Amino acid sequence: MDTLSHGLWAAAAGKGSNLRFTRKIRVGLMALWGIIPDLFAFTPVVIWMLWQIFYNGVSFSDIPRPEIMSPEERNAFFILRLSEALYHISHSLIVFAALFLLIGGFRYYRLKRKRKAEGPVRNTMHQTPYSFTFCWEMTGWFIHVLMDIPTHSGVLYPTLFLWPLSDWYYDGNSWGTLWFMILNYSCLLIVFMLLRLVKKVKGT
Repeated sequence: MDTLSHGLWAAAAGKGSNLRFTRKIRVGLMALWGIIPDLFAFTPVVIWMLWQIFYNGVSFSDIPRPEIMSPEERNAFFILRLSEALYHISHSLIVFAALFLLIGGFRYYRLKRKRKAEGPVRNTMHQTPYSFTFCWEMTGWFIHVLMDIPTHSGVLYPTLFLWPLSDWYYDGNSWGTLWFMILNYSCLLIVFMLLRLVKKVKGT
């Protein structure tokens, strides 16, 4: 799925969560996490392309386009091999789960040290008990990977969501087709309209 759609779907999920649960999600941060996997994978390629155009004087039409190249042709370019390797890292649910737990554990450790520094006088029964303090906005990343699994084919950037444990992927339908783009953005429009309607009805 395209990067903009990932950010919008993550934002929609954050808004929906805020309407349902008392613990509020920072929608902007969740949208950012929704696009981070693509930023991580494709920023080096974008920088390389801009360098070729503005520094080396290569015309845009002469820039290699991975979507029309064979795997052998793509492998001839280091930057494209790097991009694919970064894509596998950032689109792995294993990597996501590891970082989600690691950041949760770090936030717990930081909270515990803060409480300890405050001393027993400021520790009251109203304080939140120690627990893993998860960064729920990171679930935008999780949603990103789930959406990419069925919307990427094996031809270009297949989503190896179990990497590095497995190279298996689902050979889905490419998001880059016109009918899918129309359907995708139509669904986004409907979802945001419904969220706005629900928010208005609830008076929040």
